[in-house]
Amino acid sequence: MARSRSILVPVVDDAASLDAVGVSASLVRQENGVLTLLHVIEVERSLPVTADMDLEAQRGEDLLGRARVLAESEIDGAAIQDQLLQARVAGPAIVEEAEERNVDVIVLGVGWTPLLGKFEIGPTAGYVLKHASCNVWIVRDQLELTPENVVEKGSVGR
Repeated sequence: MARSRSILVPVVDDAASLDAVGVSASLVRQENGVLTLLHVIEVERSLPVTADMDLEAQRGEDLLGRARVLAESEIDGAAIQDQLLQARVAGPAIVEEAEERNVDVIVLGVGWTPLLGKFEIGPTAGYVLKHASCNVWIVRDQLELTPENVVEKGSVGR
């Protein structure tokens, strides 16, 4: 198993992301490592990247606070850091932050969104998987079987 003393978890407001925080906190606890929670505010191109984004920043701080509470409930003695960033696009910001912090693993929470009966990851997860220099682990939402994602009796669309 790959070393996981330093884990970066990008946090967004969905269940898969918070599941990734819980999984990562358990791993960091075992390794007595460092957990970094990261929220990226994507800034529209019509604004400077340093624009005041007070409402989005407050939402991001609230989200990081909820993630921290969840992580603290899992961790005993390991360090938790959090970071709020503004960037044009989240994927490159996540990869750059992981490289700057020299993390061992990025853990991404990925929701289940069936698109034409297939599982698809979004552009952020795709970018991180393609460009990160460290390990990338995916925590996916549990699949909910519906008539739309069941291809035939007993099998799930691929």
